[in-house]
Amino acid sequence: MGTVHTIGIDFGTANSCVAFASYFDRGHGEVDPDPLRRPQVIQFQNRDTVPTCIHLGDRTPQNPPAFGPAAEERALFDPGRFYTGFKLYLGRQDKAGEDAFQMTKHFLQFLRARIGQFVPIEGAGKGERIETVVGHPVQWNADQRNATLHAALEAGFPSVRLEEESLAALYCHVFDERMGFSPKPGSYVLTVDMGGGTTDFAFLQIPEEVDQRPISIPVHPTPQEGRTYGGRDLDIMLFNHLAQQWDPEVVRTHARVLLREVRKFKEGFSNSLADGAMEYESVLLVGNATRRARLTRVEFEQVADEYIRYFEVLIRGALEEAGLRPEQVTQLILTGGHSRWYFVERILGKVFPQLFVGSRTIFRHSHPEQSVARGLAYDPLVRSSRGGFLPPMRRAAHPVYLSIPAKSAVGLDGTPIADPDPVLLIPRGQLLPFRTEAPLRFRVDQASTGTQETQVKIQFLSGQRRAPLVDRVATFQRGFWEQVISKFPWFGSTKLDRFEVLVNFQVDEHEMILADLAVTRFLGGKPVDVQKQRMRVDVVSTQGRDGTEL
Repeated sequence: MGTVHTIGIDFGTANSCVAFASYFDRGHGEVDPDPLRRPQVIQFQNRDTVPTCIHLGDRTPQNPPAFGPAAEERALFDPGRFYTGFKLYLGRQDKAGEDAFQMTKHFLQFLRARIGQFVPIEGAGKGERIETVVGHPVQWNADQRNATLHAALEAGFPSVRLEEESLAALYCHVFDERMGFSPKPGSYVLTVDMGGGTTDFAFLQIPEEVDQRPISIPVHPTPQEGRTYGGRDLDIMLFNHLAQQWDPEVVRTHARVLLREVRKFKEGFSNSLADGAMEYESVLLVGNATRRARLTRVEFEQVADEYIRYFEVLIRGALEEAGLRPEQVTQLILTGGHSRWYFVERILGKVFPQLFVGSRTIFRHSHPEQSVARGLAYDPLVRSSRGGFLPPMRRAAHPVYLSIPAKSAVGLDGTPIADPDPVLLIPRGQLLPFRTEAPLRFRVDQASTGTQETQVKIQFLSGQRRAPLVDRVATFQRGFWEQVISKFPWFGSTKLDRFEVLVNFQVDEHEMILADLAVTRFLGGKPVDVQKQRMRVDVVSTQGRDGTEL
């Protein structure tokens, strides 16, 4: 039939990884189970990963923006225009979120130029088809996922799909290991993705029957509110420790560059300890001079004691959130470069004494920073029944609420009515995809305020904190005689505007929200006007929080 080329992009906080693969296309969503080219990582300057960073330059032809290693080199001389970690701000509805979206788009364009040397993005031949799969953390909300999706589309990638990074790591081991990875029916597989910005946890419930689909259960344990747990947190910890020996003015002026130097030192230190060493020494560039830095394992465990112990807190929190006991987990997958740390297996052995690396119950790729990108490139095989592994069903990582605030609502007797609590549309843990069986119907009575028009505001909220996802405002113009009558003194404040709101709500397997909204205005007990809209929560629509009309 043809060839399917797949691009897998593990867009990371500190580093990114890209893999590609190709399959014989049998048509109707089926590919041959033996790839024409198994997933292969694309190197950047002889490295499997590329730093996720940008140096903006000065916007002149002589000094355009630079990315990855080139951006890091520029940062040595011009740190003020150097940016990294912008992934963490994706989906925010403020200037930081807008900047993060633009940086992500341009960084992905940089990746696209390199990928084009291996995949025919520009010149796909007859019968060739290209798919792009971009990973995201399991706990990301709809705003963050949509920002990632649209950034990839605007960067020029074709046929973009999203996939959870934890599931991608699972796919890597399922298809790389083949017969070696065989979880027990009815058991649970835990994936721990230890990246630069976060550590993500997801359980996969293995079905009892072979013809049933497994179920992905994302969890987001946060015992200490607002705290992250990733490689960058450890970078800052080591930076603060080593910087005590340096000139404070140099540290303040060159903080970003020094953090990069500390990150390199950390990687060397981690690898040395994994090889059995008890100390590590290297040379760092501090300002305009070099300084020797030395760190022993004992010193590290003193500096990072609370950080190391917190890993166990997160694991037990993940189990508690999923409602599982340690013995129910029969296999565990470690992914992400941060999973190489020596203390990881020690703590896992404490929580899961039944799991061992040698018994093939703990899996970690020889290059764990590759496993997500490789798994993303296996996406066509996952979706094809010929792959021998049914694609998992997912549970919602976030609850979604509907709110129709009526700050000036009053009863028929003129008594003010407090805002009703938001209505839960979908609970956390709901099996996806999900849709309401019948339209949800709401009656809204609120005090008449404007003489020329009246409005109803509809809000979608997400998460335990009920953070705003998107707003919609239905605005109705009053008729001529209604405007005239409303100007008379006897037009009291207890006059009510009445509406009926109908909502058809659905959420796809990636927690993308689609809703059909219909707002009907009533006058004298009769419907006089109706407004309808199909709404998808995406980057464009979430910018309408200031009152985008239906």
